[in-house]
Formats: sequence, C-alpha cells, structure tokens
Amino acid sequence: MMSQLIQTILVTVNTDHSTHVALDKAEQLAKQTNAELHLLTSTYDSITQYSDFLSEPQYLQIQQHMLSNKEASLDEIADEIENNGVKCINHVRFTPNIADALDDLTAALDVDVVMKRKSEDLDQINPFYTPTDRQCIRHSHKPLWLVNDDELTYQSIVVAIDPISGDQAHRILNEKIVLYSRWLAEKYDAKVKYVNVYEAPIQTVGFEMAAIAYDDLLDNVAKHHQEAMKEFAQAHDIDPDDCIIDMGDPAQIIAHNCDKQSADLLIIGTVGRSGITGFFIGNTAEDVLGKVHCEVLCIPAQE
Repeated sequence: MMSQLIQTILVTVNTDHSTHVALDKAEQLAKQTNAELHLLTSTYDSITQYSDFLSEPQYLQIQQHMLSNKEASLDEIADEIENNGVKCINHVRFTPNIADALDDLTAALDVDVVMKRKSEDLDQINPFYTPTDRQCIRHSHKPLWLVNDDELTYQSIVVAIDPISGDQAHRILNEKIVLYSRWLAEKYDAKVKYVNVYEAPIQTVGFEMAAIAYDDLLDNVAKHHQEAMKEFAQAHDIDPDDCIIDMGDPAQIIAHNCDKQSADLLIIGTVGRSGITGFFIGNTAEDVLGKVHCEVLCIPAQE
C-alpha cells in the first residue's frame, strides 16, 4: 500500500518561465514511483472580456487562440518529459487564477498530490488580495506540495499534528497526515518529528469569579495534550522521543521547530476557507507558509 500512495501527480507549470522547479521535482518523483504526470497551466486576458467593441464570436476566437498558444507551449514541455520515459497529460484552463484551475481539476481528477513552486507573494498582506499559494491551499481538493528552488534530499521531516480528535473528519485527516509522512520517510530514509502545538487558554475575569487558578488550568491543559499525544503515538507506533508538545502561537512554534530540526519538509493539515471568512480566520497552514524556509505539504481535511 505504501508503494502505491503516489500514482498520479498534478503539477502547475508557468510556460512563460525558462525554468520549471516544481515540474523538475515532479518528473523526478514520477520516475521513482512510475507515476503519471498531469501538467496544468492557465491563460487569461481580462481586457478583451470587458471590451464593448468585441462581439461574442470575436471574443471566443481570441480566447481559443490564447488557449491554443498555451497548449502548444505545454506540448513542447511535455514532449521532452515523455522522451525521458514519463507519461504526461496536459491541461490548459482559461482563468485569471491558477487556484481556480486547481479547484476545477483536483475535483475532477483522481490525483494523489499536486506540486507547485512556492510563489513570491507569500508575505503580502492585503485585505483585497490573497497570495496565490494561500488561494491554492483553500481551493485544492488534493494534497498540495509547495516546493522550493533548492535541491533537497528530504532527510528531515516535521509533521504538525493535532492529536485531540473531536470528530471523524479530524481523525481521518490525522490518518492521512501519518500515511503521507510514513511514505515519504520510507522513500527518503528521513527522520520525522511530530509536533503538537496548542494555544494557551485565554485568561479572563471569569477565572477569578469561579476561583479557578490559571496555573492549574495550564497544567491540566498540558496534561491533556501530553496524554493525547501519547495515545496518538501508541496508536501509530511512533517513538515518543519523536513527539514534541509545546504551547504558544502554532505558526511561530511550528516554524521554530522546522528550523531547529533543519527540516526539508513540513507536513500539515489544512482547512479550506474562502472569501471574507478566509481572510479574517485563515488557518495554521496558511499562517506558517511565510514563516518556514522548508517546503510544505498541505493535506486537506476533505476531498
């Protein structure tokens, strides 16, 4: 089962670039696993859509011309990869955002992982604009692997885990995270650390009114997480020495542990959100993106 985990890889390609980091890594992984590659790119012209002087047939003709040009560019790239022995299937979408194309394609295709190069707009903070990779996390229905430009051997992997499973969806997500971490650890002979970070309970006047000592509450919360992590490790045959528990800001502490472990890859679960709610709430996976230097594999809670 472990050897069959990744059989189909979807990789985003910007045909305007001369180098293709994610594609190179996807091709290498496909060769190692005998997987099939699906190449995805997009094109769009927002000006023609709002030009009153164009009739609908004229606009559709321009759209088809743009799609044909992208298809030709993608075909050249795919031909070179197929000459190296990897089967490729191409997909071109007419959309202003690659995240929308991912939404459409990952819902329709049975792919095991999506590979994409980390975007350069990760650190932008704007209530009217969501960085590309954050959008992709929210829209991808399949695990999304955001890769760096560096050549990595993936010797160190950090896995962010929440062992306190409140519902079936949460437990299923944990199982998927462990499955991918084990598969990658086996494939790359990597060391894996499982990190559970929880936020401190908010101290309010209610504690004083109820005569509850805040320090005692912190101790109880810590013990609860320690016990949950112990049960999680036992259930998945994980060495307790490979488990880390800490309290604080999840994104900051996860990033700190990635640096401390010299991690090549962080594996983390995601909760997709969009629109205003997505901007104001976000999720830990999105928050940690701009704080870690390693690659990130985001496992969605639902497919």
